[in-house]
Amino acid sequence: MAKRVTLGVFMGSIVVFLVSSIWHMATGLGQIGIQNLPNEDGVLSAMRGSIHSSGLYFFPGMDAGVAGSKQNPSQSAYLEKYKTGPTGILVYHPGGQELSFGKLLTVQFVTGLIGSLLLGLVLAMTAETATFRTRTLTVVAIAVFAAVIYEIPYWNWYGFPANYVIAHAAGWIVSWSVAGSAMAAVIRRGTTA
Repeated sequence: MAKRVTLGVFMGSIVVFLVSSIWHMATGLGQIGIQNLPNEDGVLSAMRGSIHSSGLYFFPGMDAGVAGSKQNPSQSAYLEKYKTGPTGILVYHPGGQELSFGKLLTVQFVTGLIGSLLLGLVLAMTAETATFRTRTLTVVAIAVFAAVIYEIPYWNWYGFPANYVIAHAAGWIVSWSVAGSAMAAVIRRGTTA
C-alpha cells in the first residue's frame, strides 16, 4: 500500500503542477482580472515617497477602536471614507525583490506535493471501501470546497474582481480534479497491506 500511495502522491503532484501551469500560463486564464496600473511610473513614485516598509496594506486604514457600534464617531468617519473610496489592498515591497522563477516554481511544486500527500491519505483510507468513482468524486468535492472557502472571501471581503475569483477557483478545481482522478486510479482496492 505504501508504494501505491507514494506513487499516487508523486503522480498527483506532477499532474496538478502541469495542469495548473497550463491553466495559468498557456491559456492565460491565470491573468484574468489582473490589470496594469495606469500611470504606473507616477503611482510608483508616490508609493516610494510614502510607503517605506514591506507589508500587506488595507485602505482606507481602520483605527483599532473603529470596530465598535455604528454610534462610534471613529467608525462613522471610517465608513464614510470607505464609501467615498478609493478602497483596496496592496502587497508592497519598497525595495523590490529578485524574481527567481525557479524558486517560485519549486515552492509551487512542493505545495502541490504536500496537497497530494494529504489527498493520498484520504484516498488510502477509502481504498478498500470506495469505488474509483467515489474516490474521484471525493477529491473533486475537496477541490470545490477549497476553491470556495479560499477564493470567494477575496471577492467578498477585499473586492477582488469576480472574473479573477471565478478563473482561479475553476483552475484549482480542474487541476486538483484531474490530479485526484490520477491518484484514485493508483490508490485503489487491493492495495492495503
